Amino acid sequence: MMAHDSSSFPPPRILSDETTAALRTAVLGHLRKGSGDGEALGNAVARVVAEAREREMRAEELILAFKALYDALPEPGSAAARAEQMHLRERLVTACINAYYGIDGADGRGR
Repeated sequence: MMAHDSSSFPPPRILSDETTAALRTAVLGHLRKGSGDGEALGNAVARVVAEAREREMRAEELILAFKALYDALPEPGSAAARAEQMHLRERLVTACINAYYGIDGADGRGR
């Protein structure tokens, strides 16, 4: 059996600390305030997408960045809060990927 040559794969690209912090702030603000804070989320998604394109990140690297962000968030106290947090994560990942690929209506705002 031949050993896997990891040197042919580029190292993963990550978002800057500043962009990650802006996204975290927007997510936490949204979770505290409810769905009324869609503008901050839309701005954070736009920032993430702009940086991802600039750094030539792959879509899967964006998904990993979102998962890492959510793994670092405080654990919600109730099942309903956990469900809302996971729903928001799914919406944001979808909005980010759609924006990355230029699909209309992908701004991260609630529906």
